[in-house]
This record gives sequence, structure tokens and C-alpha cells, in this order.
Amino acid sequence: MTENVERIHAPSGRAARKDETQARIIHASMELFAARGYEGTSISAIAAKAEISRGAVFWHFGSKEGLFREACKRFFIPFWREVERSLESLGPRERILSLFDLYEQFVTVNRETIQALVRWVLESATMRESLRGELLALHAMFTNDLREAIAELVGDPTEAEFLTTTLNSLLAGNLLFGVIDPGPAQDKGRRESLRVLAERMLFAIPSTRERAARA
Repeated sequence: MTENVERIHAPSGRAARKDETQARIIHASMELFAARGYEGTSISAIAAKAEISRGAVFWHFGSKEGLFREACKRFFIPFWREVERSLESLGPRERILSLFDLYEQFVTVNRETIQALVRWVLESATMRESLRGELLALHAMFTNDLREAIAELVGDPTEAEFLTTTLNSLLAGNLLFGVIDPGPAQDKGRRESLRVLAERMLFAIPSTRERAARA
């Protein structure tokens, strides 16, 4: 569960020690949350694994819930930085397909972590409330990038909203089925089917520039 936990180091001094301590706490907590679940992980266990005092965990993050939210946030940061880098200078069709590729790569590389997050959200009201803001913000960022690319392609905001909702729903369905019906063959079939559908849909739509050229 620690593949994408970022370690941010200040140049020196007290800030560097603070960042290093927080990184150790985050790393330890993510491993324990993955192995034991949220309810089964105590602050004492996190402190012991990070080799710091229990009070230091509270000082840096305030509570177990605050620590969990911050750990999840740092888990997703590298994904969004990769999205921003990858979408530069691409046309709308290429941006949409690139978003699909990045989404699928991220889910594949971090499957166990994401499956754990989905299970916790489904099983625990506490987790739903704790992660609601972070997950909705993440969903909104992805949706906005997708909507902008589709709107540029189709030239109709209403149609773009419809297509964005459709593709988002299919992606979310694939993610959920990856949790309740996991397996390499099933996952591959779902990914490939969605990719084919998206390509057929997108390349059947004339771009705004193509429509202008025909006018």
C-alpha cells in the first residue's frame, strides 16, 4: 500500500526533520492499514513501526482519522502529477485515451491498495465519511479533465456531459468489479472492452476543427 506515498524533503534543519518524521509515519501507517484495516490499526502500532513516540503521531496529524486522510492524499498525488505531465500538448482524442491509460496503469500498479480503499468505503460508515472529501475531489479532477477534452472534441456541452458521465460510470463499474470479481482474465476483458468502446465512440465523432472545415 506504499507504492505512491511521497517523501518530500526540505533542504535542512527542523523542516527537514519534520518532513522525514511525517514520511516515516505515513509509510508505517499505510503498511498497517493495508495489513490490518483501519479499525484494526492503532496509533500505538503505527508509532512502534515508525520508531517514534505515540505523542509524535498525534502532534503531526492530530488523530488517526487525520493521519488516514493525509496518507490517502499523498498516495494519489503522484498520479495527478503524471496526469498533468502526460496531457500537455495532446489533442482532445489523445487526451481522453491518455486519461484512460493512466487510470488503468494506476489501478493495475496499486490494485491491492485501491481494493482495500473500496472495501473500507463500502463496509464502514466511518471510512465513507473520512474519505468522502478526498475521493470526491479526486473524482472531480479526473472528471473535469475528461469533460474538457470531450467538450473540445464534440463542441456541445450537453453532449459532452452525457458522454463524460457514461465513460466515468463504466470506469467506476470496472473498478468495483475488480474488487468483487478479481482476476487477470476478467480485468483484462473489462479494460479492453471499455477501451474499444471509447475508441469507437471518440473516433466516430468529428472534431470541432473537422466540422468547421466541412462547413
